[in-house]
Formats: sequence, structure tokens, C-alpha cells
Amino acid sequence: MTLPAASTDKSAGAGGVGEPLLPESSGGGHGASVLGAVFNVSTSIIGAGIMSIPAAMRVLGVVPALLLIFAVAALSDSSVEFMLRYTGWDSGPPSYAGIMGDAFGRAGAKVLNVCIAFTTTGTLVVYLIIIGDVMSGSVGAGDEHAGVLRELFGPQWWTARELVILATAVVVLLPLVLRRRVDR
Repeated sequence: MTLPAASTDKSAGAGGVGEPLLPESSGGGHGASVLGAVFNVSTSIIGAGIMSIPAAMRVLGVVPALLLIFAVAALSDSSVEFMLRYTGWDSGPPSYAGIMGDAFGRAGAKVLNVCIAFTTTGTLVVYLIIIGDVMSGSVGAGDEHAGVLRELFGPQWWTARELVILATAVVVLLPLVLRRRVDR
């Protein structure tokens, strides 16, 4: 079973599986573009990778961490090959879920959406831990860091790690995730 082709009608806006998150081009310079989204995702991936590689090597050791890096590189290469195989240069599904729908049916698209939800949640947790460490500090395993807020204002009730993470999630992240489309 394959998914129906995505509508290019701008008024559809239902947020379905086949609807692209970004317009094909930004036109007048306002809003997001596909190229801008590619650079945004690339910097996020590179930033998270640079922060996670030393921790992975510390926990796993050098050889297992390098093997893990090569395994992830091979999986990334095969997924790009897969996407190129099922999309054309001028036509094809406009989204990852559309590609999975064409290749594996509606079940494949749903499995992809679940995997994206888990990956996004894990990434959010990692970034919130980093924000908590930087802003409120960390204690444990012989490593102690006071954090930016505690260095500037001392230990106050509002510089507690849990409150800083909660405030970041509610004040900064919640308004960003409530938007239905990336370009708005």
C-alpha cells in the first residue's frame, strides 16, 4: 500500500505525511528555505557530535568508540543511498515519511515517525542536560563546576539545576515547538 501523492496546494495545510515542512524556495527573502534548513540541521548534528564524541570515548574506550563512529557513518551512507534510490531529481515524495511510504507502505512511514520522535526526544534531553550543566553547574565523579548563574549570583533558589531546565523548556523551547510549520 502506498501513500497518495502530496498536494502542492498551499491552502491544504493539514500537516499530513506528504506535506513538506519547508517551501521549495523562500522567494522574497522572508521565511525559511530548504538550503537554510540543511545548514541548520548540519550545524545541530555537528554540534551534538562534537559534544558527544569525547564522552563516548571516555565511557567506551578509544577502539569501541571508533568502531561505533564507523558503524554510524556506514548507516548514514546507506540511508542516503536509500533516499536517493527512492526519490528522483525532479519528482518524488517531498518528505522522509513520503519516501518511507513509497518504499515500505503506510507502516514504514509510521515506524519512521516513531523513530524520529525517539531521536528528537533523546536529543532534547541531551541539550537540556548540557544547558543545566552550563547554567547551574554539575557535581559528581570528582568533577565540580559551579555554572554561570551560580558564579554570577551565588547559590540562590532560582539557580537550581531543575528550575533552570524547567524555565528553559517552558520559556524557550515550548513556544518553538508549538509552531505547526518550521517556516513560520
